[in-house]
Amino acid sequence: MAAYYKRLKKDLDGAAADGIISPEQADKIFERASAGSLFGRLRAVHWIAAAAGLFIALGVLLVVAHNWDKLGAGLKIGAFLLILAGVAEGSVSSEEKPVVAVPLETLWFFMPIIGIGLYAQIFNLSGDPVKPYLAWAALSAPLAFLSKRNIAAYLVSLLLFAVLYWGTLGQNNMLALTAGYNRPEQPWTHWALALGVLAGGTFTYLFKAGRGRGLALGAGLAWLFLMLCADTALKLHSPAMLLLAGMSAAALWLAWDSEGEEASKLPLTAWTGAVYAMTFFWHYRPYAESCRADSPAGAVAAWVLFAAALSSIILRPQRVLPPGAKEDLLGKGLLAASVLCAFLLFDAGQAPAKILAVTANIILAALGAGLIISGAKTSCEKTINRGVAVLTLTAITRFVDIFGGLLRSGLAFIVTGLAFAALAYFVNRGRKALIDSVTK
Repeated sequence: MAAYYKRLKKDLDGAAADGIISPEQADKIFERASAGSLFGRLRAVHWIAAAAGLFIALGVLLVVAHNWDKLGAGLKIGAFLLILAGVAEGSVSSEEKPVVAVPLETLWFFMPIIGIGLYAQIFNLSGDPVKPYLAWAALSAPLAFLSKRNIAAYLVSLLLFAVLYWGTLGQNNMLALTAGYNRPEQPWTHWALALGVLAGGTFTYLFKAGRGRGLALGAGLAWLFLMLCADTALKLHSPAMLLLAGMSAAALWLAWDSEGEEASKLPLTAWTGAVYAMTFFWHYRPYAESCRADSPAGAVAAWVLFAAALSSIILRPQRVLPPGAKEDLLGKGLLAASVLCAFLLFDAGQAPAKILAVTANIILAALGAGLIISGAKTSCEKTINRGVAVLTLTAITRFVDIFGGLLRSGLAFIVTGLAFAALAYFVNRGRKALIDSVTK
C-alpha cells in the first residue's frame, strides 16, 4: 500500500512538472487519495508528535504514582476526569493541526485504561478481567468517530478484536466461550456479547477505513475457525470437518477481499498456506478424537462456510491469478479443488489422506505454473517470482518429505546441501531469463 502512494506521488509530481496539472492540484489530489489510508497523511513530524503524546501519558502516570499517597480519592478521580476532558476538547478543537492533534489523540486513546486502573486501585476493586478493556474501547470510541484521521479507529478495532480473541478463549470472564470446570457450556449471553464485540470491531474498522474490508473479514473468519477448534459449543472433532471449515474460510476470505489497489496479498498467502498444509496429510494417521461426534452447531457452521465459499468461488471474481479468461478458469478451478479436497478425508483412512496430499501438491504446482505464465504474459516480475517461490517451496518440502529419512550421516547432509545449492542456482537462472525475456 505504501508503494502505491509513493508511485501516485511520483506520477502526480511528474504531471505537475510537465504542466498537465498545477502543483497545487497535484498536492490536493494526493491529499484526497491518501486521506482514507492508515498512514497516508502522517509524516515524520506526526510520528514524533504521537511519541510525544505517549511519553506525556507515561510522565503523568509517573508523577501521579510518585505523589500517590498525598492525594485524596476524590481529588485523584476529579483531576483525572478534568485532564481527560481537556485532552478530548483539545484534540477536537485542534483537528486541523496534526502536530497538536496527533499527540492529544494518542493521549486520549490511552487515558481511559489509566483511569480505570486508577479507579480500581483507589477502591480496591477486582473482578472480571475483560470488563476494563471493554470499557476502554467504549470510552475511546468517540475518538475513533470524531477524528478525521484513521489511527484511532484502527486502534479501537484492534483493541476490540484482541479482547474478543482473548476473552472468548478464556474461561472466567464475561466473554468466555470455552468450557470450564463443572461448566460444560457457557451461557448464550456470552455468545451474544462476543458477537456484539465482533460487530463493534468490524463496524469501527469499516466505518473509518471506508474501503478495506479484507482485514476485518479475515479476523472474523479466523475467530470463527478458532471457535470450531476450541472446546466451545461449536467444537468440531473430526479432521474432515475441520479441514472443510478451514479451507472454506480461507477461500471465502480470498473471494471477498478488497478489490483493486486496496487488495492485500494476505488472503492469498493464507489460502496458499492452507493448501500447503494439506500436503502433509501424506503422514496422516487417524486418532481417537476423530471418532467423537461433532457438535450440531459446529457442523452447521462448517457446512454454511462450505456453501458460502463454493457460491463465492462461482459468482465472485477469482483473485488467485491475474485477470484473464484462462486465468479465471484456472483460478476458480484451483479454489474449488482446494475446498472439495476435504471430502477425501471423510473416509478417515490413510489411503484417501495420501490422495488428498497428492492433490494438494498438484494444486500448488498448477498455482506456481499459472503465476509464472501469467507473469510472463503481463510482464510482471513479482508474479513470476511468486510462482517460482511456490514451486521451489513445494519441491524442497517434498524432497525432505520423501528422502528425509535417508539423512542419517554427515555425507548425506552435504550431498543434500549441494543438491539444494544446484537447485537454487538453476531456479535463479531460469527466473532471471524469464524476467529478461518479458521485459525486453
